[in-house]
Amino acid sequence: MARWTGTALLCVTLLQGLRMTTTLPNGAPLSACEDMMPQHTGVTPQPGPAPYTIQVSNSSYETGVPVTVRILGPVYRGLLLKAVAPGSTSALGSWQDPPENTKFLQCSGNLQGAITHANTNLKNNETVYVWIPPSSKSSIQFMATVAELRQLYWLNVKSEMLTGEKAAFSNSNDALSE
Repeated sequence: MARWTGTALLCVTLLQGLRMTTTLPNGAPLSACEDMMPQHTGVTPQPGPAPYTIQVSNSSYETGVPVTVRILGPVYRGLLLKAVAPGSTSALGSWQDPPENTKFLQCSGNLQGAITHANTNLKNNETVYVWIPPSSKSSIQFMATVAELRQLYWLNVKSEMLTGEKAAFSNSNDALSE
């Protein structure tokens, strides 16, 4: 009997360890920066339209002027969120202090290039992410992978395109030179 108890305990321990290595409750891995895949072993993304949308505070951005971003839809546990130029996978700009239950993920060599979950606590429409635009005038959009549960996630959730504008201080300098 003791032998069976020891064997059962060992099996439970191994299965728990396997479960911990096949889920990523502490955030997306660096390898997810390129393809936005969460690396949930044995699980594929949902094929249909995502129940999530990305809400952005502005339709344009200025260098250094914060843009707020929210993921709207059902509560979610995991995410990977970054800003990219059309046709690129490189993270642009940087994120300000991550909200509770989230953290930075270094993408494209940028220490604050993306945001990911720090745990599997629920996040919702009230969770606000703040992005600081780079000194660029190219159009950008926000891309996300959103996981409602480990086995239920959507890739390529995208915001509307944002256009770059000259920063306010550049406009005043231009006015002075006229």
